Amino acid sequence: MKEVDEWIDPLKRLINDHEKVSEYVENLGEILVLRYEKEDWNKIRRIENFFARHVIAHFGFEEKIIFPAILSGVATAESTKLILELQKEHKVILEELQEFRNIISVSTIPLEEETNVTLNVVGKRIMDSLLRHASKEDVELLPIVEKNKQIFDKVI
Repeated sequence: MKEVDEWIDPLKRLINDHEKVSEYVENLGEILVLRYEKEDWNKIRRIENFFARHVIAHFGFEEKIIFPAILSGVATAESTKLILELQKEHKVILEELQEFRNIISVSTIPLEEETNVTLNVVGKRIMDSLLRHASKEDVELLPIVEKNKQIFDKVI
């Protein structure tokens, strides 16, 4: 176990991460437009940078800390099924984020019509995927973590 001042409450971290992601998803939804101006493009780049850093770190935290602790400490058929589903969703969301990043990295404004449409479609897919995933975690995963906080004393 790490020293007390290094310990991070896994439930608080998950909730905090979900709140931040929800805020950025909301921001993305507000700026997905038919035609991007420079100001919009700068906001999109900030959102893309946030997703690249924080969503990947959040998934890593779940994959390295949360999921193994649950599987080794309090695994049930339901929790195992849930974790497998969440891991599959992580993979899909990371692929969507990479596609989003690829579009942004090679594009400049004004965007070509096809690129503009693709960026909006991919952005909306990411929004839907992240919101659906976070909702599933809020409803199904967080109660498991909250009920079994003691299993994290050994791993965090």
